Amino acid sequence: MESRCKLRVLHIASWYPSKVHTSLGNFVQRHIAAISTMHHCELWYSSPVAANNPLVGTCEERSPEGFLEKITYPRATRPGVRAVTRSLLKLSPGEGISLPDLIHLHVTFPGGRAARLLAKKWGIPLIITEHWTAYHNSQHIPLWRRITMRKTAASTSVFCPVTDQLGQTMKNFKMINSTGSESYEVIPNVVDTEKFQLGKREKDEVIKILHVSSLDDAQKNITGILNTISIIRKSNPEFKFSLTIVGGAEPERLNKIRRYATSLNLVEPFVKFTGALSGDYVAKEMMNCDAVLLFSRKENFPCVIAEAWACGKPVITTNIGGISEHMNDQRGMMIESGDESSLAKAILDLDKDWDAAEIRKYAVDNFSIDAVAKAYTRAYQKALSISSH
Repeated sequence: MESRCKLRVLHIASWYPSKVHTSLGNFVQRHIAAISTMHHCELWYSSPVAANNPLVGTCEERSPEGFLEKITYPRATRPGVRAVTRSLLKLSPGEGISLPDLIHLHVTFPGGRAARLLAKKWGIPLIITEHWTAYHNSQHIPLWRRITMRKTAASTSVFCPVTDQLGQTMKNFKMINSTGSESYEVIPNVVDTEKFQLGKREKDEVIKILHVSSLDDAQKNITGILNTISIIRKSNPEFKFSLTIVGGAEPERLNKIRRYATSLNLVEPFVKFTGALSGDYVAKEMMNCDAVLLFSRKENFPCVIAEAWACGKPVITTNIGGISEHMNDQRGMMIESGDESSLAKAILDLDKDWDAAEIRKYAVDNFSIDAVAKAYTRAYQKALSISSH
Protein backbone atom coordinates (compact mmCIF):
# COMPACT_ATOMS: atom_id res chain seq x y z
CA MET A 1 0.00 0.00 0.00
CA GLU A 2 1.30 3.43 -0.94
CA SER A 3 2.25 5.78 1.89
CA ARG A 4 -0.61 8.22 1.09
CA CYS A 5 -3.13 5.39 1.66
CA LYS A 6 -1.83 4.43 5.08
CA LEU A 7 -4.20 4.93 7.98
CA ARG A 8 -3.29 5.97 11.50
CA VAL A 9 -4.62 3.17 13.69
CA LEU A 10 -4.72 3.24 17.48
CA HIS A 11 -4.80 -0.31 18.85
CA ILE A 12 -6.16 -0.82 22.37
CA ALA A 13 -5.63 -4.32 23.73
CA SER A 14 -7.31 -6.12 26.62
CA TRP A 15 -4.62 -8.82 26.45
CA TYR A 16 -0.99 -8.12 25.53
CA PRO A 17 2.55 -9.24 26.45
CA SER A 18 4.00 -7.14 29.27
CA LYS A 19 6.41 -7.30 32.19
CA VAL A 20 3.61 -8.94 34.17
CA HIS A 21 2.65 -11.64 31.65
CA THR A 22 5.27 -12.01 28.95
CA SER A 23 3.21 -14.20 26.62
CA LEU A 24 -0.38 -13.08 27.33
CA GLY A 25 -2.06 -12.10 24.07
CA ASN A 26 1.02 -12.64 21.93
CA PHE A 27 -1.36 -13.39 19.06
CA VAL A 28 -2.66 -9.81 19.43
CA GLN A 29 0.88 -8.51 19.10
CA ARG A 30 1.31 -10.56 15.92
CA HIS A 31 -1.93 -9.16 14.48
CA ILE A 32 -0.76 -5.59 15.07
CA ALA A 33 2.69 -6.33 13.65
CA ALA A 34 1.03 -7.64 10.48
CA ILE A 35 -1.24 -4.59 10.20
CA SER A 36 1.75 -2.28 10.73
CA THR A 37 3.19 -3.47 7.40
CA MET A 38 0.39 -1.49 5.70
CA HIS A 39 -0.64 1.17 8.24
CA HIS A 40 0.78 3.45 10.94
CA CYS A 41 0.08 1.69 14.23
CA GLU A 42 0.33 2.53 17.92
CA LEU A 43 -0.63 0.19 20.78
CA TRP A 44 -2.01 1.07 24.20
CA TYR A 45 -2.34 -1.54 26.93
CA SER A 46 -3.10 -1.36 30.65
CA SER A 47 -1.75 -4.10 32.93
CA PRO A 48 -2.99 -3.56 36.52
CA VAL A 49 -0.61 -4.65 39.29
CA ALA A 50 -0.81 -5.03 43.07
CA ALA A 51 -0.06 -2.03 45.28
CA ASN A 52 3.32 -3.41 46.38
CA ASN A 53 4.51 -4.04 42.84
CA PRO A 54 7.40 -1.72 41.84
CA LEU A 55 5.78 -1.27 38.42
CA VAL A 56 2.83 0.66 39.93
CA GLY A 57 2.32 4.00 38.20
CA THR A 58 4.92 3.43 35.51
CA CYS A 59 4.42 3.66 31.77
CA GLU A 60 6.64 1.74 29.40
CA GLU A 61 7.24 2.76 25.79
CA ARG A 62 8.89 0.31 23.41
CA SER A 63 8.99 -0.62 19.73
CA PRO A 64 10.14 -4.25 19.47
CA GLU A 65 7.84 -5.02 16.52
CA GLY A 66 8.32 -1.82 14.54
CA PHE A 67 5.38 0.12 16.02
CA LEU A 68 5.09 2.11 19.25
CA GLU A 69 3.75 0.25 22.29
CA LYS A 70 2.61 2.19 25.36
CA ILE A 71 2.07 -0.10 28.35
CA THR A 72 0.85 1.35 31.62
CA TYR A 73 0.81 -0.36 35.03
CA PRO A 74 -1.95 1.10 37.25
CA ARG A 75 -2.62 0.02 40.80
CA ALA A 76 -5.38 -2.60 41.03
CA THR A 77 -5.80 -6.10 42.41
CA ARG A 78 -7.41 -7.32 39.20
CA PRO A 79 -7.99 -5.95 35.68
CA GLY A 80 -11.10 -3.99 36.68
CA VAL A 81 -12.75 -1.77 34.11
CA ARG A 82 -12.23 1.43 36.09
CA ALA A 83 -8.48 1.03 36.62
CA VAL A 84 -7.94 0.00 33.01
CA THR A 85 -10.11 2.81 31.66
CA ARG A 86 -8.48 5.54 33.76
CA SER A 87 -4.95 4.48 32.86
CA LEU A 88 -5.72 4.23 29.15
CA LEU A 89 -7.45 7.62 29.01
CA LYS A 90 -4.37 9.21 30.60
CA LEU A 91 -2.41 8.18 27.48
CA SER A 92 -4.63 10.39 25.34
CA PRO A 93 -2.55 12.93 23.35
CA GLY A 94 -2.73 16.65 24.02
CA GLU A 95 -3.95 19.42 21.75
CA GLY A 96 -2.29 19.73 18.36
CA ILE A 97 -1.36 16.05 18.11
CA SER A 98 -2.66 14.18 15.06
CA LEU A 99 -5.54 11.91 15.99
CA PRO A 100 -5.92 8.37 14.66
CA ASP A 101 -8.25 7.57 11.78
CA LEU A 102 -9.83 4.75 13.76
CA ILE A 103 -9.49 2.67 16.92
CA HIS A 104 -8.94 -1.08 16.75
CA LEU A 105 -9.87 -2.86 20.00
CA HIS A 106 -8.45 -6.33 20.58
CA VAL A 107 -10.77 -8.32 22.92
CA THR A 108 -13.83 -6.46 24.17
CA PHE A 109 -13.18 -6.67 27.92
CA PRO A 110 -11.73 -4.89 29.88
CA GLY A 111 -10.30 -2.37 27.39
CA GLY A 112 -13.60 -1.70 25.64
CA ARG A 113 -14.88 1.16 27.79
CA ALA A 114 -11.80 3.29 27.14
CA ALA A 115 -11.90 2.43 23.43
CA ARG A 116 -15.53 3.47 23.00
CA LEU A 117 -15.09 6.68 25.03
CA LEU A 118 -12.12 7.74 22.91
CA ALA A 119 -13.87 6.82 19.66
CA LYS A 120 -16.85 8.98 20.68
CA LYS A 121 -14.64 11.87 21.85
CA TRP A 122 -12.65 11.94 18.62
CA GLY A 123 -15.54 11.09 16.28
CA ILE A 124 -13.77 8.12 14.70
CA PRO A 125 -14.88 4.53 14.04
CA LEU A 126 -14.16 1.60 16.33
CA ILE A 127 -13.63 -2.00 15.24
CA ILE A 128 -13.19 -5.08 17.45
CA THR A 129 -11.13 -8.21 16.96
CA GLU A 130 -12.39 -10.91 19.30
CA HIS A 131 -10.52 -13.99 20.57
CA TRP A 132 -12.27 -14.71 23.87
CA THR A 133 -13.53 -18.29 24.34
CA ALA A 134 -15.85 -17.17 27.18
CA TYR A 135 -18.62 -16.45 24.66
CA HIS A 136 -18.99 -20.22 24.27
CA ASN A 137 -20.17 -20.44 27.91
CA SER A 138 -21.58 -16.96 28.28
CA GLN A 139 -23.89 -17.92 31.16
CA HIS A 140 -20.79 -17.67 33.37
CA ILE A 141 -20.18 -14.02 32.42
CA PRO A 142 -21.54 -11.70 35.16
CA LEU A 143 -24.46 -9.45 34.18
CA TRP A 144 -22.53 -6.20 34.77
CA ARG A 145 -19.78 -7.42 32.43
CA ARG A 146 -22.30 -8.38 29.76
CA ILE A 147 -23.78 -4.88 29.92
CA THR A 148 -20.33 -3.29 29.56
CA MET A 149 -19.45 -5.52 26.61
CA ARG A 150 -22.74 -4.83 24.81
CA LYS A 151 -22.27 -1.07 25.27
CA THR A 152 -18.88 -1.37 23.58
CA ALA A 153 -20.43 -3.45 20.80
CA ALA A 154 -23.06 -0.75 20.21
CA SER A 155 -20.26 1.76 19.54
CA THR A 156 -18.52 -0.54 17.06
CA SER A 157 -18.69 -0.37 13.27
CA VAL A 158 -17.19 -3.79 12.44
CA PHE A 159 -16.71 -7.01 14.43
CA CYS A 160 -13.77 -9.25 13.42
CA PRO A 161 -13.89 -12.59 15.28
CA VAL A 162 -11.00 -14.94 14.51
CA THR A 163 -13.40 -17.77 13.56
CA ASP A 164 -16.92 -18.02 12.18
CA GLN A 165 -17.91 -20.17 15.16
CA LEU A 166 -16.85 -17.39 17.54
CA GLY A 167 -18.83 -14.92 15.43
CA GLN A 168 -21.94 -17.06 15.82
CA THR A 169 -21.51 -17.21 19.61
CA MET A 170 -21.11 -13.41 19.65
CA LYS A 171 -24.46 -13.20 17.83
CA ASN A 172 -26.02 -15.45 20.47
CA PHE A 173 -24.53 -13.13 23.10
CA LYS A 174 -26.37 -10.21 21.43
CA MET A 175 -23.29 -8.26 20.36
CA ILE A 176 -25.04 -5.72 18.11
CA ASN A 177 -22.98 -3.02 16.37
CA SER A 178 -23.62 0.67 15.77
CA THR A 179 -25.74 -0.04 12.67
CA GLY A 180 -28.00 -2.43 14.57
CA SER A 181 -26.42 -5.43 12.88
CA GLU A 182 -24.91 -8.65 14.25
CA SER A 183 -22.83 -9.18 11.08
CA TYR A 184 -19.09 -9.72 11.27
CA GLU A 185 -15.95 -10.20 9.17
CA VAL A 186 -13.89 -13.30 10.06
CA ILE A 187 -10.16 -12.55 10.11
CA PRO A 188 -8.01 -15.39 11.46
CA ASN A 189 -4.87 -15.33 13.55
CA VAL A 190 -1.68 -14.56 11.66
CA VAL A 191 1.52 -16.54 11.21
CA ASP A 192 4.91 -15.35 9.97
CA THR A 193 5.29 -17.67 7.00
CA GLU A 194 8.85 -16.45 6.47
CA LYS A 195 9.82 -17.68 9.94
CA PHE A 196 7.72 -20.85 9.80
CA GLN A 197 9.01 -22.54 6.66
CA LEU A 198 8.78 -25.99 5.12
CA GLY A 199 10.80 -28.40 7.23
CA LYS A 200 13.66 -30.42 5.76
CA ARG A 201 13.48 -33.35 8.16
CA GLU A 202 14.41 -36.64 6.54
CA LYS A 203 11.88 -39.38 7.19
CA ASP A 204 13.08 -42.10 9.55
CA GLU A 205 11.50 -44.91 11.53
CA VAL A 206 10.74 -42.69 14.53
CA ILE A 207 7.71 -40.41 14.11
CA LYS A 208 8.44 -37.16 15.91
CA ILE A 209 5.33 -35.50 17.37
CA LEU A 210 5.30 -31.95 18.74
CA HIS A 211 2.97 -30.28 21.23
CA VAL A 212 3.18 -26.50 21.81
CA SER A 213 1.00 -24.72 24.37
CA SER A 214 0.79 -22.80 27.64
CA LEU A 215 0.58 -26.18 29.44
CA ASP A 216 -2.67 -25.12 31.09
CA ASP A 217 -3.96 -28.64 31.65
CA ALA A 218 -7.55 -27.56 32.28
CA GLN A 219 -7.70 -26.19 28.72
CA LYS A 220 -4.99 -28.06 26.82
CA ASN A 221 -5.47 -31.53 28.40
CA ILE A 222 -1.78 -32.44 28.47
CA THR A 223 -2.48 -35.27 30.92
CA GLY A 224 -4.83 -36.78 28.34
CA ILE A 225 -2.04 -36.71 25.77
CA LEU A 226 0.36 -38.40 28.20
CA ASN A 227 -2.23 -41.05 29.10
CA THR A 228 -2.59 -41.85 25.41
CA ILE A 229 1.16 -41.99 24.82
CA SER A 230 1.48 -44.41 27.73
CA ILE A 231 -1.26 -46.66 26.32
CA ILE A 232 0.33 -46.73 22.84
CA ARG A 233 3.72 -47.65 24.28
CA LYS A 234 2.19 -50.64 26.06
CA SER A 235 -0.22 -51.81 23.36
CA ASN A 236 1.93 -51.10 20.27
CA PRO A 237 5.57 -51.47 21.36
CA GLU A 238 6.66 -51.83 17.73
CA PHE A 239 5.35 -48.34 16.86
CA LYS A 240 8.31 -45.99 17.10
CA PHE A 241 7.55 -42.39 18.00
CA SER A 242 8.50 -39.58 20.37
CA LEU A 243 6.73 -36.56 21.83
CA THR A 244 8.32 -33.16 22.40
CA ILE A 245 6.38 -30.78 24.64
CA VAL A 246 7.14 -27.05 24.24
CA GLY A 247 5.85 -24.56 26.81
CA GLY A 248 6.11 -23.73 30.46
CA ALA A 249 6.45 -19.99 30.96
CA GLU A 250 4.78 -20.72 34.31
CA PRO A 251 7.11 -23.17 36.14
CA GLU A 252 4.30 -24.63 38.28
CA ARG A 253 2.48 -25.90 35.21
CA LEU A 254 5.64 -27.34 33.68
CA ASN A 255 6.69 -29.11 36.86
CA LYS A 256 3.22 -30.56 37.39
CA ILE A 257 3.13 -32.02 33.88
CA ARG A 258 6.68 -33.34 34.20
CA ARG A 259 5.76 -35.13 37.43
CA TYR A 260 2.72 -36.66 35.77
CA ALA A 261 4.83 -37.89 32.84
CA THR A 262 7.34 -39.44 35.24
CA SER A 263 4.52 -41.22 37.09
CA LEU A 264 3.65 -42.91 33.78
CA ASN A 265 7.32 -43.75 33.17
CA LEU A 266 7.36 -41.37 30.20
CA VAL A 267 10.91 -40.07 30.13
CA GLU A 268 13.38 -39.29 27.40
CA PRO A 269 13.66 -40.32 24.62
CA PHE A 270 9.90 -41.04 24.54
CA VAL A 271 8.84 -37.68 25.99
CA LYS A 272 10.99 -34.55 26.05
CA PHE A 273 10.23 -31.19 27.70
CA THR A 274 11.93 -28.10 26.29
CA GLY A 275 10.33 -25.49 28.55
CA ALA A 276 9.20 -22.17 27.07
CA LEU A 277 10.87 -21.24 23.77
CA SER A 278 11.03 -18.08 21.68
CA GLY A 279 9.24 -17.98 18.34
CA ASP A 280 12.42 -18.73 16.39
CA TYR A 281 13.07 -21.88 18.40
CA VAL A 282 9.43 -22.98 18.17
CA ALA A 283 9.75 -22.66 14.39
CA LYS A 284 12.87 -24.86 14.43
CA GLU A 285 11.07 -27.51 16.48
CA MET A 286 8.14 -27.46 14.05
CA MET A 287 10.35 -27.72 11.00
CA ASN A 288 12.07 -30.72 12.59
CA CYS A 289 8.93 -32.70 13.54
CA ASP A 290 6.58 -34.96 11.60
CA ALA A 291 3.28 -33.77 13.08
CA VAL A 292 1.82 -31.38 15.63
CA LEU A 293 -0.63 -32.58 18.28
CA LEU A 294 -3.29 -30.68 20.25
CA PHE A 295 -5.89 -32.24 22.56
CA SER A 296 -7.60 -29.11 23.88
CA ARG A 297 -10.95 -28.90 25.63
CA LYS A 298 -11.64 -25.37 24.35
CA GLU A 299 -10.10 -23.15 21.65
CA ASN A 300 -11.11 -20.78 18.89
CA PHE A 301 -8.44 -21.40 16.26
CA PRO A 302 -5.00 -21.75 17.86
CA CYS A 303 -2.02 -20.08 16.18
CA VAL A 304 -0.10 -23.32 16.63
CA ILE A 305 -2.18 -24.99 13.91
CA ALA A 306 -1.46 -22.23 11.39
CA GLU A 307 2.24 -22.33 12.30
CA ALA A 308 2.36 -26.10 11.83
CA TRP A 309 0.71 -25.83 8.43
CA ALA A 310 3.13 -23.09 7.40
CA CYS A 311 5.86 -25.68 8.05
CA GLY A 312 3.96 -28.24 5.97
CA LYS A 313 3.12 -30.40 8.99
CA PRO A 314 -0.17 -32.26 9.54
CA VAL A 315 -2.04 -31.59 12.79
CA ILE A 316 -3.99 -33.89 15.09
CA THR A 317 -6.51 -31.77 16.99
CA THR A 318 -9.86 -31.87 18.72
CA ASN A 319 -13.01 -30.77 16.92
CA ILE A 320 -13.71 -27.63 18.94
CA GLY A 321 -14.11 -23.90 18.32
CA GLY A 322 -13.48 -22.85 14.74
CA ILE A 323 -10.88 -25.51 13.92
CA SER A 324 -13.23 -27.41 11.58
CA GLU A 325 -13.51 -24.27 9.42
CA HIS A 326 -9.97 -24.90 8.18
CA MET A 327 -9.26 -28.59 8.77
CA ASN A 328 -9.62 -31.37 6.20
CA ASP A 329 -8.08 -34.84 5.86
CA GLN A 330 -5.28 -33.44 3.69
CA ARG A 331 -4.05 -31.23 6.54
CA GLY A 332 -4.53 -33.55 9.50
CA MET A 333 -7.08 -35.36 11.64
CA MET A 334 -9.82 -34.21 14.03
CA ILE A 335 -11.10 -36.15 17.02
CA GLU A 336 -13.59 -35.44 19.77
CA SER A 337 -12.35 -33.66 22.87
CA GLY A 338 -11.34 -36.08 25.64
CA ASP A 339 -11.51 -39.19 23.42
CA GLU A 340 -8.17 -40.83 24.22
CA SER A 341 -8.87 -43.98 22.18
CA SER A 342 -9.51 -41.88 19.04
CA LEU A 343 -6.36 -39.90 19.79
CA ALA A 344 -4.35 -43.13 19.96
CA LYS A 345 -5.77 -44.26 16.61
CA ALA A 346 -4.95 -40.89 15.01
CA ILE A 347 -1.34 -41.07 16.24
CA LEU A 348 -1.00 -44.60 14.85
CA ASP A 349 -2.40 -43.36 11.51
CA LEU A 350 0.21 -40.59 11.16
CA ASP A 351 2.60 -42.78 9.20
CA LYS A 352 1.40 -41.88 5.73
CA ASP A 353 2.45 -39.49 2.98
CA TRP A 354 1.33 -35.90 3.56
CA ASP A 355 1.64 -33.23 0.85
CA ALA A 356 3.75 -30.68 2.74
CA ALA A 357 3.73 -28.13 -0.10
CA GLU A 358 -0.09 -28.12 -0.30
CA ILE A 359 -0.41 -27.84 3.47
CA ARG A 360 1.91 -24.83 3.46
CA LYS A 361 0.09 -23.22 0.53
CA TYR A 362 -3.13 -23.18 2.54
CA ALA A 363 -1.35 -21.46 5.44
CA VAL A 364 0.20 -18.81 3.18
CA ASP A 365 -3.11 -18.10 1.43
CA ASN A 366 -5.08 -17.75 4.66
CA PHE A 367 -2.80 -16.84 7.59
CA SER A 368 0.24 -15.02 6.19
CA ILE A 369 1.11 -11.46 7.20
CA ASP A 370 0.12 -10.17 3.76
CA ALA A 371 -3.23 -12.00 3.71
CA VAL A 372 -4.23 -10.85 7.20
CA ALA A 373 -3.05 -7.25 6.70
CA LYS A 374 -5.11 -7.00 3.49
CA ALA A 375 -8.16 -8.44 5.27
CA TYR A 376 -7.88 -5.81 8.01
CA THR A 377 -7.44 -3.07 5.42
CA ARG A 378 -10.79 -4.09 3.93
CA ALA A 379 -12.36 -4.08 7.42
CA TYR A 380 -10.95 -0.58 8.08
CA GLN A 381 -12.32 0.71 4.80
CA LYS A 382 -15.73 -0.72 5.66
CA ALA A 383 -15.66 0.91 9.13
CA LEU A 384 -14.71 4.30 7.66
CA SER A 385 -17.47 3.98 5.07
CA ILE A 386 -20.06 3.21 7.76
CA SER A 387 -18.97 6.14 9.92
CA SER A 388 -19.13 8.59 7.00
CA HIS A 389 -22.85 7.96 6.46
